[in-house]
Amino acid sequence: QDKIVPFSYLSAALAHAFKIKFDDVALSIGANGSYNTMGINGASLTYQNTQDQALFNVISTQKAKAFNAAGGVLLYNDRFFISLSMNNLAGTTYNYDKTMEIVKRGIYKTVPHYCASVGYNWSENPNFIWENNLMAVFVAGTPILVDYYLRLHIKNAFFFGAGIRLGVAVVGQLGYTFPEWGQISYSYDYSTNGLAPYNAGSHEIKLSIFYSKAKQQKGKGLGEFKKQKYQ
Repeated sequence: QDKIVPFSYLSAALAHAFKIKFDDVALSIGANGSYNTMGINGASLTYQNTQDQALFNVISTQKAKAFNAAGGVLLYNDRFFISLSMNNLAGTTYNYDKTMEIVKRGIYKTVPHYCASVGYNWSENPNFIWENNLMAVFVAGTPILVDYYLRLHIKNAFFFGAGIRLGVAVVGQLGYTFPEWGQISYSYDYSTNGLAPYNAGSHEIKLSIFYSKAKQQKGKGLGEFKKQKYQ
């Protein structure tokens, strides 16, 4: 659930991926489908033209619902990764005017978001591993977003890091990895662009749970790749 006045957004998604294993790398291919509700609070809007029928249809309806999808591919091992993905595969349209008129009004249409990401891990001491991640997001009609993140993993347990979205925001993160079952982390984003005076940043708490038939090699996480160096 996300809420940015006057918009509210609720989404439920089901995702699945399968992995093709090679000696020293793995290829993961995944997709998801989602059911989404987009709401608009008309009372919080100020209009230049209060007689605009398209605005009236959106505001009077309040909510519209639609399906969407996403997919991606990831090539990785313990030392690097490269990925390509796309959101809004279905080109979903939220229709706030469901009359049978020829000219439709009050339509909100999503567009594809393309994402490319690369990363690598580096260390001279296995107790201190530096994780690097560079990501670019392209959406037609908007500037390209570029993110860079750097995290330090200490003894494969505690980690902390920082990142930057060029011209938009900075982020800090810390967390802990439990080798037997998962990971928990907290991050904070602070805007550096023109929106900074109007928000106090965003908080995120993330819980990841791992499961494998091999029990993560009894907690060691080693042996998946031929030249594996890191857990």
